[in-house]
Amino acid sequence: MSGIDGIGKLAKQNIDCEFNDQALDLRILNFNSKNLRLKIAPLNGLIDPAACKMKIKSNSLTLELKKAKKKYWDDIKEKKSGLLGAAAGDKKNDTDEKEDPGASLMSMMKDLYEKGDDNMKRTIAESWQKSQ
Repeated sequence: MSGIDGIGKLAKQNIDCEFNDQALDLRILNFNSKNLRLKIAPLNGLIDPAACKMKIKSNSLTLELKKAKKKYWDDIKEKKSGLLGAAAGDKKNDTDEKEDPGASLMSMMKDLYEKGDDNMKRTIAESWQKSQ
């Protein structure tokens, strides 16, 4: 079971994603009696808002971002200082993650899983299982 089962049945006017050159803002209204929002700003680099897309299927929602320039991003969100979401006591070697781009993604997914609600955890676990 996924955290967004039935998203495709929701009225299209209740799902909106606004893209601008440095951010995305996804809003889902009245889904299982809840309003949901995902806002990521600033992004790690510039995107082309006109080329970005949102795809809605029966049990999934996909956001496709198109970079404005061919540039490597080690994370989706711009880092201010240290690692994204790292607490003051969490010291990690940033150079290790630059050598392995997958480590940065795994770190971000682990953080999302640990801080997410039950639906988020189920969605991540299901995606991980399907990828194996």
